[in-house]
Order: sequence, then structure tokens, then C-alpha cells
Amino acid sequence: MTFYDDWLAAGEAIEQQFKSSPGVARDRDRPWERTRQDARVKLLLSSELGFPTMGGAVLKAEIPVGWHTGRHAHGEEAIHVETGTGFALIAGRRFDIRPGSTLHIPYRADHQLVNLGDEPLRYVSAVCAPLEQFVHLFRLEQLEDCGPNDDRLVELPAEEGHALPDGRRVIIHLDEAPTDPGDEQTASMAAYQRQHYLVHYLTVKRNGFKTPSSVAMTHVFEEPAGYHGGRHKHLEAVLYVLRGSGFSEVGDSEHPWTAGDVLHVPPAMAEHEHFNEGLEAYRLLRIQFGIRYFFQEVWPEGYTPTRIHDEHGRPLEAGWMPGREPGESTPAG
Repeated sequence: MTFYDDWLAAGEAIEQQFKSSPGVARDRDRPWERTRQDARVKLLLSSELGFPTMGGAVLKAEIPVGWHTGRHAHGEEAIHVETGTGFALIAGRRFDIRPGSTLHIPYRADHQLVNLGDEPLRYVSAVCAPLEQFVHLFRLEQLEDCGPNDDRLVELPAEEGHALPDGRRVIIHLDEAPTDPGDEQTASMAAYQRQHYLVHYLTVKRNGFKTPSSVAMTHVFEEPAGYHGGRHKHLEAVLYVLRGSGFSEVGDSEHPWTAGDVLHVPPAMAEHEHFNEGLEAYRLLRIQFGIRYFFQEVWPEGYTPTRIHDEHGRPLEAGWMPGREPGESTPAG
């Protein structure tokens, strides 16, 4: 056996990883841990947990009442706040956060989160640490450990806006996010036409965020009860379930999920579609890892997002499931 024999066998090994992927990272199955950065944190999605990712990872953490996370610096990070209130300290500047706040941490900007509310502050985080390590660009600097708040943090001046002094925007709140596609490039592609009932646009270029990025939380998708999304295919997809429950068809497999879980569609150009058979609307947070777009540019004939059509040539777009009437539910408010 030579190195070239290993290369020849690698493609089949990767295909087997796709077939054996868990598909959904289930919140209930992952244990909480204590680290220097977080009092309570769990790793939800990563290659080491059996998911054939493109180098990204998804975590969930909770900050106790009256506590703060550690302060550290590393590659880009995307953060979405689920519960609690407080602020993020990014490169020495304060940005107030609340449920529905989405942050984009610039590359190697020092940052920490502070809980000022009366309940735990829970957030979801996405990073490219595994990919950065593979290409030897990873560096993590721990500048302060997590712990109880002190006067230095509590008495910081109020926020002055949504951007750093250089004009780079780092935060958007869900109730501020537009729901019209505007001039977003993907909105004009056939693969994304009538893909969801409602889309909230978060850390995208039109909202003042720097693009491209290695990781970002770009959209929140909503489907009311009895609705399904469009059917399409592309490289890796990562969706965190903010609210509700449903299931996704990925290739020949069906994956149920509920609030707190992460759906992972591996980079196999697998057809996929999301369904809401429940009685309430669901919300899915889209987590984008930028390496996917590099390969789309390298081989557009093979990796371009594509809408799936039925046997009559009709595009399989979003719509109501058989027997479900539009008036039976409304999108989440």
C-alpha cells in the first residue's frame, strides 16, 4: 500500500461517512461541561461526534445569573441568543443582547458575554476551529476566565450602536431583521425560489455585515403548521431548531428534530426538504460555513445549488401539505 492507494480509497470512505452520519445532533444526548470560557457548555455538532462536516462546529452554552463568560480571541464566530439579557463586549465595546440577538465576531477580536438578567442567558455558537486547525491557522487566546460579574463589567458605558468604531456591524436583533429578499444574490437563484414561507435576513451584506465570512448565522426560516419547504440540493447545510418540531427528508433518509437540535445535511449534494406536521410554527436558524462557497466556485457544474423537479418537470417549491388549510395556523410571532 502506498499513499496513492490511500487516496484512491478515500472517496469511498467519505461516502460511507455520509451514509453513517447521525443527521441530527440531539440536544438531549449531549452532556453539559465546564470550561474556562463557559460555566455550562455542550458541543453539539462536529466531525469528532460523527458528523462529516466541512470543518465547522456548533456549541450551546448557558451563563448563570450574575455571571459572565470568559474573554477570549480566535477565528470568526457567530452567536445567537435564545434566552436572557445582558451585553456582549467585543474589542472593548458594549453591545446589548436579548432573545433573538445575532452576533458576528470578527476574526481574532476579543469578546465575552455578560448576563445582566434574572434568568440564565443561553446562546448558540458556531466556529470553524476544526478547519482552522487543519490549515494551521488556528489560535485561541484565553484572556479571562468565566465567573461572577464585577463592577468593571456592570458599570460599562451603554452601547453606542450596532457597529465597531471602524464601521463594521456586529449585531442584529430578530425584530429588526427584514423579511423581504432585497438584492440578496441567492434570492434570485432558481434553487431558492419559494423555498420557505417566511425568511428573516440576519448577518447578510445588505444589513451591513462583512461578507464573505468563514461562519455566519444568516437567516431564520419559518414554516407554519402544515407547511413544507422547497426541495433542492447543494453542499453542506446546518440548521439549528429555535422553535417547534418537524422532520427533514435528506436523500433516502428521514430525520425528525425538535427545538434545541441541529440538522446537518452533509456535503454530498443530497436532495433535502423540511416538513412541519405539527400544530405550531417552527423556526430554523441557518448557520453558514463559508468553505462551501469556495468549492461552489471551483466546480460550479457539480456543486451549484439546484432546485429539484417532479416527474412532470415542475419545481418542488414550498407549499401546504395535503389536507392542511392555510387558515389553520400563522407564522411564529
